[in-house]
Amino acid sequence: MIPTTAHAHDTTLDYSRKQYGAIMPDAYYHDLGRCETNSNLQHSTRSYTGIFGIYRGTAQRWAGRRDLTNLTMRQQIRVADRIAFAGWERPGKPKVWPVGPFGWGAVRSGCGKLLEHICHARHPRVQRYKTRACRLAKGQP
Repeated sequence: MIPTTAHAHDTTLDYSRKQYGAIMPDAYYHDLGRCETNSNLQHSTRSYTGIFGIYRGTAQRWAGRRDLTNLTMRQQIRVADRIAFAGWERPGKPKVWPVGPFGWGAVRSGCGKLLEHICHARHPRVQRYKTRACRLAKGQP
């Protein structure tokens, strides 16, 4: 179980990256996990795996394994960052380019503060997604 970092009435965003040192603030990953699998790090169905509910075929392409449940939170975040923002380069294999954060239904639907986190992100790899996230956060198509 991951800690909750914000309450529904809280309008501030936590920009700390101390816990995971990932591309997005720690609170983004907590919100994503809560929205996708109710923060279940061991989430496993026939089709989806891990705290972020990643499709098993996608997990294979981006992590080299179909089951993410044995990975730590930090490791699962690394996979999520590859998918959304960083891409993945492996020796002797072609680069897999990032697809953006909007593949997650929770991001598209604006669950928690996911859109706001992207809208206010400071990392260079997130900049190309900010305009869409800000527009969606304001309820605009």
